[in-house]
Amino acid sequence: MLDFLELQIVYTTILARYERKVAPRVLVDGARVGVAAALIASGIRDADLPFTPARVDAGAGEDLVDALVLRQLARYGTRLDAHRLVQAAVAGELAALDDPYSLLFRPQAFKKFNAFLGNEAFGGIGAVVSFEATRAYVDRVLPGSPAERGGIARRDELVSVDGRDVAALGAAGLRDALRGKIGTPVSIVYRASAGAATSTVTLVRAAVRDPEVTTARFGDVAYVALSRFGDRSGAEVAAALRDARSDGARAVVFDLRANGGGYGDEATAVASAFLRSGPVFTTRERGGATTVATATGKPEWTGPLAVLVDGDTASAAEIVAGAVKDDRLGTIVGARTFGKGVVQSVFPLPDGSAVKLTTARYTTPSGTDIDKRGIAPDVAVPEPRGATAGDPSTDAQLARALEILNAPAAAPAPSVAPRG
Repeated sequence: MLDFLELQIVYTTILARYERKVAPRVLVDGARVGVAAALIASGIRDADLPFTPARVDAGAGEDLVDALVLRQLARYGTRLDAHRLVQAAVAGELAALDDPYSLLFRPQAFKKFNAFLGNEAFGGIGAVVSFEATRAYVDRVLPGSPAERGGIARRDELVSVDGRDVAALGAAGLRDALRGKIGTPVSIVYRASAGAATSTVTLVRAAVRDPEVTTARFGDVAYVALSRFGDRSGAEVAAALRDARSDGARAVVFDLRANGGGYGDEATAVASAFLRSGPVFTTRERGGATTVATATGKPEWTGPLAVLVDGDTASAAEIVAGAVKDDRLGTIVGARTFGKGVVQSVFPLPDGSAVKLTTARYTTPSGTDIDKRGIAPDVAVPEPRGATAGDPSTDAQLARALEILNAPAAAPAPSVAPRG
């Protein structure tokens, strides 16, 4: 019965909360496609699935989806897993919306999603690594981390982990190899520069958090980068800006590149660190109800500002960039943003899974709808391949922002100091 409760919850939630009206027939057809795919995956290719009637009302649609699943379970019995079939029907309903942002999180994926935005601690070496083709390089090392204590430094190349070649591991495999249970050892072979001899070090994994905010200084300009909008973003950005002000910074570069967004409340908190007052963004639900998110009126930074954006700046990051641009608080530098002007709500389900569903659209303070359009920078600067973000000697977008703020773009590359 629990499985069918989830089926009913998802069906009724989509009809009631999706950002545009959905015909029940669309969901029944979607469930049918999802069930058909699950049957084929189970080796059943001759299933007789009922066709969806031309006219379906909301109540009848719910009954049709339930009957669809029950009929297959009764027919094929132990050849099918009831829970997997229900999940296939749910995934089919969501796919029928033709919305890349509405999807089903299975329990493990939902845990990872919450861990990412909640920034839960994990066992690791405390180094942020980028993967380029078949090679991996250290982008930054967290202070006090096993990597720092073991002598690994920024720009070092990782060659192997526990005897496994980095090229064979790939990006995802390398991440999993570096992470592990706190207190366990990991052997790393690395080299400090191209052509240099390799070194081997054994590190003991410790509890680390992927920092949401990193900071650096270029003369009297503070550099503040935000990687995502997790549950501490507002507080961390505010603290970084307070530190910049107390340290005598004259201007700030705020980096939102490669930031795919996160919590809407944190977007309001981050924007409030710059906005003196007024709206941050406005959401509109299907029925026309609007909600205006408003700045606190207590900004942490009101001086010269440049905001870096790129094609991966999305969602909550675009909310902040849009508010800064509309209020003319700073110069937007970089490339056109991703263009995600819709809002998702997460609906947990009894089995630990969850549905992420688009429930509203949002506009910037001036009423601009950025969905599928993005935000155009005030100063367009393409990012060359091979650039190291945060290093103005290779990061053309940062160099241009520093130039705009009258700061020395030729300053030495900083040691990036994470907060949090």
